[in-house]
Amino acid sequence: MKFAHIACAFGRHSVDRSAVRRVHGGQVSRCKHCTTPLEESMPHHWTAMYVRDAGLSGRRL
Repeated sequence: MKFAHIACAFGRHSVDRSAVRRVHGGQVSRCKHCTTPLEESMPHHWTAMYVRDAGLSGRRL
């Protein structure tokens, strides 16, 4: 198992800088290793996005 996947399991995602997009005034991207959707909450600080789970509940991916 790669160390990057272990880091993602602990919440230390790496932002894919080539896939950063602007959406509604903010920036969004995905993790390079596990493709978790990330959003920039503060400058240079990325957090996992809150995603609706098929209308049943909300969760963080």
